[in-house]
Amino acid sequence: MVAAPELSSLQREMWKGLLMSRFSRFGLVAATAASSLFLVGCPPKDVIELSNSSYDFELNDTPWTFQVSNADARQVPELEFEVETNRSWLVCSPRQGTSTGPQDKKTITVTVNREGLSAGPHRGKITVSGTSLFPYYIPKTIDIGVTSEGGSEAGGWSLHNLNAIYTAPYLVEFSFSLRDGQGHAINAEPAQFQMKCMEDGIRISSETGSHLAKGANKQLLVYLVLDYTLSMADTRINGDADHDGISDAIEAMESAAKNVFLDSLSADAQVGIYEFHREDRDPQKVAGFSADKAYLKQRIDAIWAEYASYPAASRCWDALYAATEEFGAQDDLRDEQRAIIFLSDGRDESSGKTYNEVIEHANDRQIDVYCIGFGAELDLTALQVITSQTGGEYYSAQTVSQLATRFTQIVEDLGGQYILRWATLKRSKETFLPSFALTYSTRTETHTVRHTASKRYRPTDYAGDPLLGTLRLVPSTSGTNTTLFLRAIYVPRYITQLVLHVKSPYAFDDPTLVEAADGGLCAAGWDLISEDDVLSGGKVISLQTGNPADIFTAIPYAAFGPILRFEFDGVIEDLATLFDELAIDNDIYSGGQSFTLEWPPEGTQK
Repeated sequence: MVAAPELSSLQREMWKGLLMSRFSRFGLVAATAASSLFLVGCPPKDVIELSNSSYDFELNDTPWTFQVSNADARQVPELEFEVETNRSWLVCSPRQGTSTGPQDKKTITVTVNREGLSAGPHRGKITVSGTSLFPYYIPKTIDIGVTSEGGSEAGGWSLHNLNAIYTAPYLVEFSFSLRDGQGHAINAEPAQFQMKCMEDGIRISSETGSHLAKGANKQLLVYLVLDYTLSMADTRINGDADHDGISDAIEAMESAAKNVFLDSLSADAQVGIYEFHREDRDPQKVAGFSADKAYLKQRIDAIWAEYASYPAASRCWDALYAATEEFGAQDDLRDEQRAIIFLSDGRDESSGKTYNEVIEHANDRQIDVYCIGFGAELDLTALQVITSQTGGEYYSAQTVSQLATRFTQIVEDLGGQYILRWATLKRSKETFLPSFALTYSTRTETHTVRHTASKRYRPTDYAGDPLLGTLRLVPSTSGTNTTLFLRAIYVPRYITQLVLHVKSPYAFDDPTLVEAADGGLCAAGWDLISEDDVLSGGKVISLQTGNPADIFTAIPYAAFGPILRFEFDGVIEDLATLFDELAIDNDIYSGGQSFTLEWPPEGTQK
């Protein structure tokens, strides 16, 4: 036992008070023993080392990290520590760790939740301390600052979850969400914005194709991951107003998923469903990706009887990981928006996967994870870390009645996503820095948001034929039918007509144009004619504007989105057999334009 350091009586009393305070949770006897041991020669050990002593998030939403390590392995071979915060809006993960020396640095992720914070600056503190009673380790702290625009009605609009995507042919694209000063999603029509797209600060010319669209114009793929565990199913806690043995919480979740979420989606949006309800069963896939909203509602209605009538413990991380697997690789991200929406209290002691593995897997596939936190044993840390690190959002539902409200917020946030794209006219090896400004004005207010990319754009890196457009067919199945959506990934200039030759061994209805409300590119002013092809036995499907000779009635240059919808009777398992003939007639174009058609889907063979 080492000798006690030479301290003044005042210093000794201060240390005694600190130890008494620290160990009071173990009881008065333990606290008194701890302080006594210090006084007789067992002083606290100063071995906890932090990489930072302060950090200010300001208005930033990006998670921040710091490192904890054991400064002296000779004194303490193995330092066990815990991380605590003094503010509910300040969340750390993980909250425990072990370090065996100075080189064994453990990373702690810090996120902030501004929900409910008043406008202005706020301060909090992170404390890292040892978990052992003897010896006692001197705790270390980090001062944290954050600024909230809170309830300020005058707060400006801001960009969230912004990603820059550079692709051929010469395309610059930004995806982002818009929020007002209170953090609410902005759901304005793209036509209501004034756009200013710039390259190295110089505004692009009117001859450059620039296009602003809702995020839903891309193919929206979503998985619902629904909680049927005991914390949701317990009627003693969550009520059973209709006395049917199914808790009000589960019925509220199902109702919101069906009547709030599914009913809000565009016609081509595809949704899948997973449920989890007990620790000794794998989470079950209730439905694969489907655009048939009626079918999806039927599958939700069947969950309790078919899967979940034995509610027990949670395997939410396994369910989330399984849902991420359904999205596959990133090959179609140029035409897809991906999200997972799940409900949980964040308490999971049975999963084989960790939430950090979920985060890694979701980020590999660029999936935004949205979570509704609900339950008496809510663990905010894991839920907030998952959502913040994947570009999603966290929503707290403190009562059953708030579940529908939170699903509504998710719908609004998904609707508040936008895609800004332009096709640069530059062709050299010289790089430029893309930037943009969007302005929204009414009689009483004007809001402008600006962004400059962090990565420079080299046109020759994304070279391609600007006259070559790309179309793809996206399939969707349900319990009774198969649906296909014809989508444009990129459209060259002056496309005023499209002609497809289609022959299938399966019966299908005449295709229909996707409506403007669902982002349809050919909804306004276009005519659709479907005729029998006597020579091939198939059909010729023609689309054209009211005056195809007028190039100014064309689909906007570099646009993207859905065009046509096909309906086939029955579930066709082998999608590669859908068509005997499927071709685009490129002979109708006189300016050198043409299209390629991507079919069949990845994983199938012609």
